Amino acid sequence: MNAVTRGIIFTLFFITLFMLDRDLHAQEEEPDEIESLETVEIEDVTSEWWQNERAYAVLDRAINVMTARTMRMNSFIIIIDHRFRQPVSEEPFHDLLGFDAGGLKVGLGLRYGIYYNLDAGIYRLNGTGEAFDVYEFDAKYRPLRQEKHAFDLALRAGVTWFSQQDLEDATGFFGQLLMNRLFAHRLNIGSGLLYHSESSNEVKSTEDDDFSVAIPAYVEFRISGRFMVNVEAVHSIAGYGSSRPVFSTGIKILTNRHTFAIMVTNTRYISADGIVANSPNGLDDLALGFYITRELNL
Repeated sequence: MNAVTRGIIFTLFFITLFMLDRDLHAQEEEPDEIESLETVEIEDVTSEWWQNERAYAVLDRAINVMTARTMRMNSFIIIIDHRFRQPVSEEPFHDLLGFDAGGLKVGLGLRYGIYYNLDAGIYRLNGTGEAFDVYEFDAKYRPLRQEKHAFDLALRAGVTWFSQQDLEDATGFFGQLLMNRLFAHRLNIGSGLLYHSESSNEVKSTEDDDFSVAIPAYVEFRISGRFMVNVEAVHSIAGYGSSRPVFSTGIKILTNRHTFAIMVTNTRYISADGIVANSPNGLDDLALGFYITRELNL
């Protein structure tokens, strides 16, 4: 739509508003012919939250796993990730459930809606606990939408750059098939297939260049417009994989274009290379984490 077309549309829009406003004023100035009117009680009906979904940020991730949803066109989403390295069960009072234990894994990300059903992003995860920082560059395309098909389906592909001080950098490639379906505006179930050519976790050596393939699964239940609970698991099925699947569960709080999630998880490796490699930690090694997202429209 060019500038001339936009100008014509805006002009017609404001002319229509002007005519409606003039008619309303004309009606107000007409003399009242009815001296008394019967009072009618009108019930105040509030729209359901799902009828105003644009007020909420796009939920483009469950906890660690991306969903098949894509960003709105010409909008940005900023994500701030934190995962605590110390388990909740270790010195819970002294270290405040891990908050005071230090060694935070911190992720910073930015995604942009390029077009309808197409977005791209960059994500950085710091190198706390290992010798490299992780940078992700990816694009996600959604060819199927639940509005027209039985479910949402998206393809995500990208490059991982492992930046290492005093050592040679490394790169890897990843591809993801993502799908989910929403039931009754409240229950969202998702799965897919995840691949990374250079997976990593707490115990995998940087010299081990084995790939990993994993199947994710997650369930989101929206208790109300502002509260949601999540359970997520990722299990490695081929290539490198530690002894236990990645497990996470948490609560999301949704406000106007903001999302705040707090969770417990058995992995601190939350980028695409980390979630496919399983985890050496069990359910007795769960640690706290949280993330915040903020959506901005151009």
